[in-house]
Amino acid sequence: MRQPGWRSRAVDALFAVACLAVVVCGTTNRLVSWLPGFSVWLLAPAQAALVLARRRAPLAVLAATTALSVFMIATGFPGLAAVAAPLAAAYAVAVYGPAGPTKPGAGRLPPAPLARPAMIDGADGRGVLASVAAAAALMAANLSPGARIRPSDGALWAALSIGLCVVLAWVCGYAVRTRRAYVVQLEERARRLEREEGERAERAVADERLRIARELHDVIGHSISLITVQAEAAGRCARTRPEAVPDYLATISATSREALAEMRRVLAVLRPEDGEPLEPRPGLASLPELIAKVESAGVPVRLDVEPSTLPAGVGLAAYRIVQEALTNTLKYAGRPATASVTIARAGPMLHVCVVDDGLGPQSEPSAAAHGLVGMRERAAMYDGTLRAGRRRGGGFEVHATLRMTGEAP
Repeated sequence: MRQPGWRSRAVDALFAVACLAVVVCGTTNRLVSWLPGFSVWLLAPAQAALVLARRRAPLAVLAATTALSVFMIATGFPGLAAVAAPLAAAYAVAVYGPAGPTKPGAGRLPPAPLARPAMIDGADGRGVLASVAAAAALMAANLSPGARIRPSDGALWAALSIGLCVVLAWVCGYAVRTRRAYVVQLEERARRLEREEGERAERAVADERLRIARELHDVIGHSISLITVQAEAAGRCARTRPEAVPDYLATISATSREALAEMRRVLAVLRPEDGEPLEPRPGLASLPELIAKVESAGVPVRLDVEPSTLPAGVGLAAYRIVQEALTNTLKYAGRPATASVTIARAGPMLHVCVVDDGLGPQSEPSAAAHGLVGMRERAAMYDGTLRAGRRRGGGFEVHATLRMTGEAP
């Protein structure tokens, strides 16, 4: 059991002093003849000392203080003064008994206090029985022959009052314990919600970082592939056709500048306070410009787009899928190759198909490849699918479906 702190010990000391004062104030002029009047100076400190241990052993303290109070009442001591210690013990049984926590985080909680009031279980039942037994013993002592109040003076009412006081002390303690348990569970629930909120924020940050990484991969990967192809072509023509090198270098320069500008647009979303104007996101209308870049790298592309008004997010996803597929064509064609891009609508679904007749990658692409993962995630955002792999007649094919009912969730 957790040891009480200095504040708890100070409260126990105040309770003990209060009980001592109440007992000492009781008159001894009607004690039985064989009991000397100064005996109260022995019994009062004994009760006060027991009250100091009410947190550690509440049931034992209730039994001991009840026994002393029964003896005092039965020998003519005032009943209300004698029961001060049992009242404090009955309260302690309810608050610090086996079922009740003394401090937040200690003990066990009543089941679902937020949904319904705490119920009295077996451990609480022992405290109820102990308090009722103490009340019954004090009532019986008040009706004994040596008691101060005679039956003709209203002893029955006095006995009932004493018993009721003991029961009410237990009820007050139980109410305090239930409220403490309720507060403990509220605090625990608040801590749990705070942890869950922190975890959700961390997941959101991780997802956003991943999304930005995919976007940068799509933006930069395509341009770098073009630059690589143009640089290799310029190197091959440096000796045989030096007059063509400036054209390749101009394409490299334009592509790198455009890649830098597009990267700045992506990063500008993260720094809106910079005041840089945000340009519209690319869509199907930007495909001719994209295909012109690919054709400048030596891969003819046939574009077949069914006119359709698309949500901005669907158009961006389709553009990025085509961009990544053509980038893979530039990387892995391995020979003079051609490609075709077909975008058609079938009901609520948009079909995006990119096919080339190049050699393709040496092995089947890994499912964890950044490009494929990015395309698959974009398709999944719009309840679609992605299929990518070698064609039976040679070459590589990427086929994606996107739902056009609205923006991504």
